[in-house]
Parts: sequence; structure tokens; C-alpha cells
Amino acid sequence: MNQLEHFIILPIVAPLIGAALTLVTADKWRRHITLGTVLLVAATSVGLLWASSTASDAQFGEAHVYRLGNWPAPFAIVLVSDRLSALMLALTSTLAVAALTFSFARWDHAGPRFHALFLLLMMGLNGAFLTGDVFNLFVFFEVLLAASYGLLLHGTGVPRVKAGVHYIAINLAASSLFLIGVSMIYGVTGTLNMADIAAAIPKVPAENRALLEAGCALLGIAFLVKAGMWPLGFWLPPAYSAASAPAAAMFAIMTKVGVYVVLRLSMLMFGPEAEASAGSRRPMVADRRGGHHPVRRRRRVRHHLDVAHRRLLRADVIGHAAGGDRRGR
Repeated sequence: MNQLEHFIILPIVAPLIGAALTLVTADKWRRHITLGTVLLVAATSVGLLWASSTASDAQFGEAHVYRLGNWPAPFAIVLVSDRLSALMLALTSTLAVAALTFSFARWDHAGPRFHALFLLLMMGLNGAFLTGDVFNLFVFFEVLLAASYGLLLHGTGVPRVKAGVHYIAINLAASSLFLIGVSMIYGVTGTLNMADIAAAIPKVPAENRALLEAGCALLGIAFLVKAGMWPLGFWLPPAYSAASAPAAAMFAIMTKVGVYVVLRLSMLMFGPEAEASAGSRRPMVADRRGGHHPVRRRRRVRHHLDVAHRRLLRADVIGHAAGGDRRGR
């Protein structure tokens, strides 16, 4: 294993260590620890993006694989850094620096454990972008969601508590669908490693293919709930408008995790190599008719911004679905 590949795990380990340190240090050091950790992750993300962009394959870049404990796949916990995941890491780090700097005005003292929750959220986001295993994707999803529950409730007020209860209930339901879908895919393919799943899909017997695609459909529903896509994004405007400004800024990148996973798994599972399932991306993406649904008027400006954000996401995912359908014909 190349020594430089050990940097792939740094965007996950550094926030975890930083969060632990903020829990045991004095208040005056917490800002320094959190900001230093975020800047370290940002520098690492830029380095990973540069390494992927300057690879020999000019079109897609090189995928760098890190196996924890150097165990062979599919038994190892695998982290994969390519151009897309490194770009999402850099985007997350950039947004985290801005949100954290803004929080120093007053928001980090509006409630307890803000810095630990912020770093754990960043750890979950980075892990979701880097993981090469579907089950560990679920683990990192739950880490970032657990941290987001605390950040949404950070501060005081009835609107935050009400929005937080709805947000927690919806995401717990989506996580249940996630687990059921993963179980169905594992039952058919016998693996949860993403690369192994892509290799196993062409070999799935015809009588099991419907079960495979049903599992993918459940995953698609779970991810689209987390991405805030219509008609599954009814939780998003109340949650965004009730959250504090730094938390709402980080929530914006959380919805991109759902879009990222939809793009990643749909291309992996329903690409040209999937044979009978090739081009069947609709179980993982939104229907085109969702792009024209009118949204009720909202009185507050932040609600209008949330709706605009959802429409931009819808355009991205629907464009991907249309492209997949054209290539599948």
C-alpha cells in the first residue's frame, strides 16, 4: 500500500479525534481545535482532489483504494477516493470553514456540545463520500444524522423542537428502508462491497432479478428522502428554516449526500455491465413528473430559499435519469 494512501482516512479520523478533544478540553480551546481540524481536513481534501485530477486517466481520474488493516476485499472496510468523492470532500470542507467561522459570532454558545456535534457531522459526511461498502455507508449516514439531530435542536424555541421531532421521525423511517434494501441486495448478491456488487449483478439469476431491483428501489426511496426530493422532501423546508444558520448551511451539503449516493450506485448497479438490468436507473431516481409540481407559497424568505434549493436538486437528478434512459435504449 502506498504511504500516501493513508491520507484517505484522515478526513474521517481527524474529525473523530477533534470531537473527542472538544469534550474534554476547556471552552477557550474548543474553537481552536474545531477550526484546526476543519482546516486540516480541507487541506487533505484538496490534496486528494489534486491526486485524482492529475492521474493518468484524464477522463475519470484514478481511484485510490484504502483497505483498513490491509485486509483483502470484500472482507476489508474499504475507502475509495476518486475525482467525484474528492470533489465532494473539498466542497464539504469549504462549506464547513464558512459555517464554523460564522458560528463564532454567537451560535456555538447557543447550546451545549456544538463543536463536537459539528465535527461528528463532518466525519459522517466525509465517510459517506469515501466509503466503498454499502453497510458502512449506512453507518456513516447514521453518524451524520445523529449529529444533525443535535444541531437542529441547538438553541431554544418551540419551532426547533417541533421541526426536530418531524425530522427525526422521517429519517428513522428512511433508515429502516435503507436497511431493508441493503438486506435484499445482500441476499441476492452475497456481498455489500460496491465493486463486488457491480461484478455480481450480471450473474444474478433471472428469478432473483426482481428482488434485486426491489432492493435498489427501496434504497432509492431512502436516498431521495434524505436528498429532499419531491414528493419525499416535505420535511426539508421546516427543518432548514428552524435550524440555526450554521447548522442549516451544513444541512445543505447533507442533501447532496443523497444525490451523490443515487448517482454513484445507479451508475454502478445499472451501468452497461449490468446486462439485463442495464439502463434501469428509474428505481434509483425520481420520476420526471416530479419536476413540475407546484409548491405552496411560504411567507418567510428562508422557506423560499429552501424551495429553490429543492428545485435545483430535482433538476440534477431528473437530468441524470433522462440521460440514463437515453443510454439504456
